[in-house]
Amino acid sequence: MHAADLPDVRRSTCAAAFDEDVGALLRESGFEPPALRKWLVDMRLLADLFFALNGGRDATLRLKTTAEDGCRRFHVDRTHLRLLCTYRGPGTEWLANDQVDREAQTSGAPNEGILRFGEPSRFEPFWVGILKGDAYPGNAGRGLVHRSPPISGSGQTRVLFCLDC
Repeated sequence: MHAADLPDVRRSTCAAAFDEDVGALLRESGFEPPALRKWLVDMRLLADLFFALNGGRDATLRLKTTAEDGCRRFHVDRTHLRLLCTYRGPGTEWLANDQVDREAQTSGAPNEGILRFGEPSRFEPFWVGILKGDAYPGNAGRGLVHRSPPISGSGQTRVLFCLDC
């Protein structure tokens, strides 16, 4: 199996239904979950952590496989929390708060106007990021500024697991 064969799917889920939901997504994409047991176990462990942190809220589960650029512009999610884990390829890029020109970011400026200095940090493959979005209580205007790494034309494939609430 090659990374490009993996699914690019999205589905609502909750703690109790996560195993069934992720298994159904994989079966719908032509995969038999027993063949991916270790990956399923890892995603379940991350889901358990996420659901414990988010107070048991329902979430959107996303598995994305791509060789294209995703979110090119540095942005903040309008979510409560987002869990990200890149299983293959470069991980999500993010900016420390003092690197961000928040006014430029909210006004639609390009990345060059948002990044005040330095280079973005990047999650390594298999690292887990739990990002507070603008909808997190008391976090409006202070969510983690991030973007998908630029990979288009590089020959790289990115496999991303994401949970949002």
